[in-house]
Amino acid sequence: MWSMPQSVLRVVAVIIAVCAVSGFALGLRNVPDKPRLPGESAGGTSSALEATDAQPVGELLVTDPPPPPPEEKADEEDTTQKTEEVRAAEMAKLEAEAKALAAAKAAAAPKAPAPEDKVGDLIDALPPPPEQPPY
Repeated sequence: MWSMPQSVLRVVAVIIAVCAVSGFALGLRNVPDKPRLPGESAGGTSSALEATDAQPVGELLVTDPPPPPPEEKADEEDTTQKTEEVRAAEMAKLEAEAKALAAAKAAAAPKAPAPEDKVGDLIDALPPPPEQPPY
């Protein structure tokens, strides 16, 4: 099937094999004697990093949440009254809009009846599928 002579194919195969073996040999030759962790120096002597702001996880979980800030009762009552007034006004506005929509729907002309379902009739008229699929 190849259009090249057999001797040329052998030469190409030998070249590919030499490249593969030499790449493997160079990879083995350049492997360091002792493996290192990322960030570790090649000299072999490394000092541990000191984290000055580190805390044990147990201490972080035990701490209580800060107390809530003191609330002012007078301001809270005023804001509650204001929000209730605003809510009442919004509810009145929404009710007026709902009444207007209901009146518009009632005034709309009745719709024509929906067309018959002809697709369902076609599906009902189909013969049942064969019990065993053809192979």
